[in-house]
Amino acid sequence: MNELKQLMRQSSHYLIGLLASLALGFVSFPIYTRVFSVADYGLIDFAQKIVLLVVALSKCGLQNSALRFYNREAFAADPNAERRYYSTMFFSVIAPAAAITLLFVAGLHWAPRSAIDAGLSVVLMMAAGLIFLRSAQSILWSFLRIEERTKAYNVISLLMRAATIAAVCALLPVLGASVKTYFAGTLLVEALVVALLIFPLFRRGLARLGDIDSTVARAAFAFGLPMVIQEIAGLVLDSGDRFMIRHFLTDYALGLYSVAYGLATYVNTLIMAPLGLAILPIYMKLWNAEGRERTIEFLSQGLDGFLIAAGLIMALAAAGARDAVTLLASSRYSGAERLIPTLVAGLLIYTAQIFLNAGLLIHKQTGKMAAILCWCAALNLGLNWLLLPRMGLQAAALATLIAYLVCTAWLARSSFRLLPLRVSGWAVVRYSLAATVAWISAALTDLGNPLLNVIAKSIVTVAVYVLALYILEPRVRLWLAALWRKQTVANDRALAMSAFPE
Repeated sequence: MNELKQLMRQSSHYLIGLLASLALGFVSFPIYTRVFSVADYGLIDFAQKIVLLVVALSKCGLQNSALRFYNREAFAADPNAERRYYSTMFFSVIAPAAAITLLFVAGLHWAPRSAIDAGLSVVLMMAAGLIFLRSAQSILWSFLRIEERTKAYNVISLLMRAATIAAVCALLPVLGASVKTYFAGTLLVEALVVALLIFPLFRRGLARLGDIDSTVARAAFAFGLPMVIQEIAGLVLDSGDRFMIRHFLTDYALGLYSVAYGLATYVNTLIMAPLGLAILPIYMKLWNAEGRERTIEFLSQGLDGFLIAAGLIMALAAAGARDAVTLLASSRYSGAERLIPTLVAGLLIYTAQIFLNAGLLIHKQTGKMAAILCWCAALNLGLNWLLLPRMGLQAAALATLIAYLVCTAWLARSSFRLLPLRVSGWAVVRYSLAATVAWISAALTDLGNPLLNVIAKSIVTVAVYVLALYILEPRVRLWLAALWRKQTVANDRALAMSAFPE
């Protein structure tokens, strides 16, 4: 019970940090989309995706090894073992990160301009410093997590994000509104954060070259390196379309797509991150304590609730996309709203795998998950290659939807062989019908102002969706009736206590 309370407390810390981070994102998003041109915004996003891929390689999966090989009891009994652990993990990340950063810079310098144009090369040269800094951050964040310093983790990450926004804005009058300004501010802040996180390690004597343990290092690399494949495959599945868009279309098109994908991701993260934090420990506990059937029942009910929420989110995204783009990004990004419903649908489908792949995780078949992600990442790239020259920007959103649909279905098929969940096809049809009715009703609402439209359409969408579900779905009527009875009993009890105080 103590461990469960600890889990809930720490998960709540991470959730609060996530919500605060999203709030900062809603501050920075309208600033950056208005300050930078559409093409520059697309180039910033594109460069960051490239950096993210290289960082996944340079970390060597050691951020996962740090969590796996930490042993609090052993380190309390043997301080030397603690020093060997920290020193080994820290320098095992720092060394390959520095090497890969230098190789990346050298590759950019010698790469033919037919492969990387001069403008992108200059931007990536500047952004290359982030490869080293973010690789170092990955292990430093892991140290904060294993030490259970969740408040420090959240405070520092939020301060870093807020300081980055402030630094970029402060440099605008000096350097102008360019891609270089963005990366200059980002590099400055992230270098300071890495320095502040590293300093306590040296002060505590936990980062010394002489304490590196080759046995621990070999075990850490053996554990972490296979997970790099899964991480890179996931990143390619998520971001590979950016490379195709820039190849076949323009930086302006890339900017539109980046804004649409960014808004869709904000919407999806509000569901996915809290679910990801909470659901795994719960169903693992059920599996170990109460067995297979109870786990299936829990996951099936959770999936059903997720599908109801997904229907509402899909309706909200379809009805409010145009006004949200105008309000948050400005009218310069007109056209991005057409991509948002397709992208939100794809991301929601992919989020469902939190429930659907439980069987693979429980039975430790992560290798199969990595293989599926690799094939679906290749599918996404192939569809973009085929469709972008013929359909334009909408092809990238469609390819993402198809790739996520195939990936989720494939994961579900493999997982259901081990842990079959109960999914009602007719219930999905009813949720989809309710979402469609809510979307059409909200789309008819127009108050002439983007902010008022977002508010009004959201209210109409929620009201119509709930009403439609009440009519179409018997279980919703039962749930609402039970909720009403519970609230009535609570009100009667409160009234009785106020009438007869002790």
